[in-house]
Amino acid sequence: MRFLTIDGESQATIEIKKSVFICHIAPINNYDEGLTYVKNVASRYTDARHNCYSFLTRDGGQKFSDNGEPQGTAGVPMTEVIKKRGITDVACVVTRYFGGIKLGTGGLAAAYSQAVKEAIDHSVIVEKAESILRTVTMGYNEYQSMLHAVETFGATVEPPLYDQEVTLKFFYPVERDEEWQEKERQLFGGKVRTTVAGTDYKIYKNND
Repeated sequence: MRFLTIDGESQATIEIKKSVFICHIAPINNYDEGLTYVKNVASRYTDARHNCYSFLTRDGGQKFSDNGEPQGTAGVPMTEVIKKRGITDVACVVTRYFGGIKLGTGGLAAAYSQAVKEAIDHSVIVEKAESILRTVTMGYNEYQSMLHAVETFGATVEPPLYDQEVTLKFFYPVERDEEWQEKERQLFGGKVRTTVAGTDYKIYKNND
């Protein structure tokens, strides 16, 4: 499974008719992290009239709130912006400081949408893929050849651990696992010890 998300938290602030809208957006891994992020951001702006939010997860989970704004003027427009940008595993909170001039339902929806759009524009969009986490332990004679094989394969390598032997940890998309196993057999046979630590969602460049 592959999907687009953002790398790190971003923020954007806009002002419309003296009302200030502050959007925070950040990557999350699951529904509970979304709830936690919303609470954490809202706790920084307890003096604001509204802390509206939206978050989506890759498994289809989502939650949004108008937080006291007229129904349908904040949470839904925020969610639609996220979906249109094709990203998931993100949570965003838009804090509004009321400026004394009413914006109307259409104006509110446009303002909340614009705040999220600008925060996403300030974000780094990346691709995540479900990945194999593999560990290979080998003698020093095999290390340079293994490192070259891993790098030319396109795997992402973590710093090696040097002891009596060398341990190399790296990851690559799950759909390439059979390809790697065949490559490892051809190059090293039984000269290395290889294990899979599990799977996780890892960031890749968009052209990988």
